[in-house]
Amino acid sequence: MTATVGCTSECYLHCVMCFLTGQTGERIVSIHPRRKATPRACPVEPQVSSAGKAPSSSKAKLTCDKDDPFGFGKVETEFDLTLFQLGYAFKTQEIGCNDAFDMRINNQRFVGWPKTWKPLGSSSTNYQISIIFALKPGCDGQTVAAYQTLSNKIAVSLVMQQNYTGYLEREDNWADIAERDHADPIAEFAKLSFMVPQLADMYTEVRSRGNIHRYQSNFIELGFCDEAHALSRLSVVPKGRQEIDEIVRRMKPYHGILLLEDVWPTPDANPTVAKLLSHCSPDRSILDMSTASGIPIFEVFMIIRHLIQWTRAILIYPLCNTNIYTSATSPQPLEKMAERFAAQFGTKIHLAAGLAHFNPPQRLDTFIRDNLTLEEQGVRAKLVVALLRHQMLMQLHQFYYILKPYSNAVLPKPKEPCPDEFWKLIDESTISDDVKPIVADISAEMLETVAYEAVKRKLTLFVQAAPMMNGNHHLEDIKYKNNLDRAEMESVFTSFQLVIAKFRRPDFVAE
Repeated sequence: MTATVGCTSECYLHCVMCFLTGQTGERIVSIHPRRKATPRACPVEPQVSSAGKAPSSSKAKLTCDKDDPFGFGKVETEFDLTLFQLGYAFKTQEIGCNDAFDMRINNQRFVGWPKTWKPLGSSSTNYQISIIFALKPGCDGQTVAAYQTLSNKIAVSLVMQQNYTGYLEREDNWADIAERDHADPIAEFAKLSFMVPQLADMYTEVRSRGNIHRYQSNFIELGFCDEAHALSRLSVVPKGRQEIDEIVRRMKPYHGILLLEDVWPTPDANPTVAKLLSHCSPDRSILDMSTASGIPIFEVFMIIRHLIQWTRAILIYPLCNTNIYTSATSPQPLEKMAERFAAQFGTKIHLAAGLAHFNPPQRLDTFIRDNLTLEEQGVRAKLVVALLRHQMLMQLHQFYYILKPYSNAVLPKPKEPCPDEFWKLIDESTISDDVKPIVADISAEMLETVAYEAVKRKLTLFVQAAPMMNGNHHLEDIKYKNNLDRAEMESVFTSFQLVIAKFRRPDFVAE
């Protein structure tokens, strides 16, 4: 199980480096962002430990005696090491390539996924490319694995471009030019390289949003998500991968989705995604979106799974006037959230006023009142959506138990006994034996004012729903699984309310 990270969780990504070997040897050719180096004494013997499959790294002994006297190697870094020393540590024997890399140096964690590449026309010479991410101390195993996977994806895309166009050969030649002719090769290489700006953009996207969806050189699609940080940036309580998979598995057509930000696919993306998003709104269920767009519901589920796992949406119940909401506890500081709401709504409505209205729980139509102006109703509807998006509001659902009435309850006293046909339905049901006689009396008493077939229909539906009336299924779930009309089910529960105990709580699949 993944450890839960609070909403104030910061991004563990500290910097990104590119380790490249070519005809002139191995070197780190870029580091972003480039921060001021700390003063270092010589000799320095940092503690190196290897936690991945990088055989050569476990033997690394880094001292300033090994400093490269020129070029990239002499560049000082914030890690109290030169780029030469870091490159010496990151160099991996060929047997260790194409596998995850994880190393700690001076309390800093470096992860990557080295890959091998060949020059065009060569069948024997193997060189290395590795995108190294420096992570802050304290990151969990899932975060480390995510950045290792991202390193692998980037390296694979670069090797693929090398196989088509000689991409890495050109980068290696430009690195030679920068190292030979300039005092600051890192800065000069950044001006020449196609690779460095892309890595810098990825760093910025991960730090600012927690995810990446881009096309390398307008050619190779690349996706990545630091789940905890991405959800934190959106002020949503982070969920682990297993929890997300469980939510998706229990998703039903009567659920809906709420987009967490403006989501629109790239022009060359699957047109089905764009079509679905054009029919997506907080007041539509998944089934409604499927019907409106003409997309098969299985495909809709697959797209929503993608949106949820890539922190683009959360699962909700479609907005409806009869929905009952209550204010929810939130790990975010209310002052911070109040500033965000003030920036969105100005002085029209305050966050505290919105939350106060739903404590105690209230129906949505009592907040968005018909007697208000259309503009005011729109503002209040947007406030509810914003509260749901930031998980400061949650919907309460009606759950049911079948229980024997209290001793002081007024029991039915029918004039005629319950018909045998009704008794047979009741006797074959899952209703407990101490409740069956009372259900029979309720049915017999209804016959005094309601037609026989109508009573039989209500009793049949009540018996059909009885197995789900154990406190684990709410009205929407009972209605969906029995393919029944909501109003009809509410009428059935009203008729047999003497033996039904009701309570409200959130449906934790969606909340």
